[in-house]
Amino acid sequence: MSKTKILIAEDNPDSQSLLQTILEGEGFIVTTAADGEKAIDILCEIKPDVLVTDLMLPTVSGGDLIRHVRRTAGLAQLPIVVISAYGDAYESDALAVGANVVLKKPLDSDLLVNTIRELKAPHGGGVQA
Repeated sequence: MSKTKILIAEDNPDSQSLLQTILEGEGFIVTTAADGEKAIDILCEIKPDVLVTDLMLPTVSGGDLIRHVRRTAGLAQLPIVVISAYGDAYESDALAVGANVVLKKPLDSDLLVNTIRELKAPHGGGVQA
């Protein structure tokens, strides 16, 4: 069984490192991007199984990143988890553009891991080619 590949798009180095540590500790293969433009490049390169993104990213916003994923063949069904410290309006916006789930900071690591596993489960473990 192949391990789940996760792309984390997060511009805060401390948050990025924390997320990577949590997810790698659970056996996930993690790649990180510090801005939305780099995340788009990496998406095409590694074809992750799940995208975890902040909304406030430099170069390309989290919302624009989600829109890009949803309109790109081979990525459109990618499960997307948004992590945000902002209020309900941002949560509604993230869901409206195509996020599957919005988790609020401060983050509950167990909730993040369980959410990723639940989002990944219906896809049968297959990686899009």
